Amino acid sequence: MRNSLLQLVFGLLLLVLGAGAEDLLPRVFGVGFPVLLVLAQLVARRGAPVAFSVFAIAAGAMADALGALPPAASASFFLASAWLVNRLGFARAAAALTYPVYLVWLAVWTGACDGGIFARLLVSVPVGFATAGVVGVVYAWAERRAAFDEVG
Repeated sequence: MRNSLLQLVFGLLLLVLGAGAEDLLPRVFGVGFPVLLVLAQLVARRGAPVAFSVFAIAAGAMADALGALPPAASASFFLASAWLVNRLGFARAAAALTYPVYLVWLAVWTGACDGGIFARLLVSVPVGFATAGVVGVVYAWAERRAAFDEVG
């Protein structure tokens, strides 16, 4: 029971800090850093199906709110990518490579298919790799500090 409460608080902390980082980090040629997407995929790598599904939906809803997107535009993609990562198991590479797919997904949902999407797709690959690397290291450090396995 105590371990579940610790994981809930850890998940809420990840959501709040991830949303803050995603909103406050600068954009590179119109492309933001996908902190919440990477966090949803990192949580899915280790979590139980119900837990990571709820986290992915919450992270997607938070990304929708930050970007003023239609409801479930990001949440549906976050959930699908979290399930993919859970089944395949490679979170950091998946986070970097699914970011361009996520941008196309958003362009389809919002109807904003203009010529700028091609430049954003080119920039999204290195931005996705950088975000996946940094967030992955910070997440691993925070997870060790939380000591989920040592709580009885």
